This record gives sequence, C-alpha cells and structure tokens, in this order.
Amino acid sequence: MTREQLAAEALRAGKHSLHNLRLIQNEPDRMLPGRMENAEGYLNLMIRFAEVEMKNARLARRTLGLRTRLKSLLVLILSSPEQKRKGESV
Repeated sequence: MTREQLAAEALRAGKHSLHNLRLIQNEPDRMLPGRMENAEGYLNLMIRFAEVEMKNARLARRTLGLRTRLKSLLVLILSSPEQKRKGESV
C-alpha cells in the first residue's frame, strides 16, 4: 500500500471514528460492559492520527503549490514579450 493510500485510509477512519465516539458517548448501552474505555481510547487515537495526516497533507499541497506557482511565474517572466523585444533590438 502506498503512502497516499494509507493517508486516505487514515482520514476516512478518523472521520468515522469521530462519529462512532459521539455515538458511544451518547448511547453507552450499545457497548459491551467493560469495553467503553478501550473503545474511547482507540477512537481518540484514530482521530488524532487523522488530524496529523490532514496537517501533513495540507503542508505537502501548500509546498507543491508554491513551487508550481514560482515555476509558472519564472517561465512567464522569461518568455515575456518585453524581454524578447529587448533581445531583438540589441
């Protein structure tokens, strides 16, 4: 499994974990006796993991976007009509 697939799976699990955590807190009788603490701990762990993955994904996209924008601006500046005219007149 690739890193991107694992990150997507973690995000999905985190979103579902938040819903499930609210559900078991609102309706504790649905849980087996003695399992409430373990379930809450696991769901909180999955939520934190998903939050970290979302932060990492945002940072990666921002970095990639900035790099792409800078490349585009550089290409635009280098291929500008004024630059070509200056080169032709010399």
